[in-house]
Amino acid sequence: MGAEGLPARVAVEWVPGEDCPDDLDKWQRVVDSAYAGGYGRVRLVRQPDGKWKVTSATTMMPTPWAEGETLPMSKAMREAVRAVLRARGFPVS
Repeated sequence: MGAEGLPARVAVEWVPGEDCPDDLDKWQRVVDSAYAGGYGRVRLVRQPDGKWKVTSATTMMPTPWAEGETLPMSKAMREAVRAVLRARGFPVS
């Protein structure tokens, strides 16, 4: 679930998948807020120091995408997600 009980709008991929943070709901709400109501996909990779690195983020899409659809990557969105996570005190590098 995303913010305010709504379904998450941004798909977050955790790498490795079995090493997700315990407070996934908080992470999801913050990532959703970076997309300001739009849809997208983000990949977070666990680093050796225990922090997470935003390795990819798609452009903000106004509507949900079809399963398997390729979305354009966005360096600006990657940096926006990283900045909002860092500003809220999440361990990101």
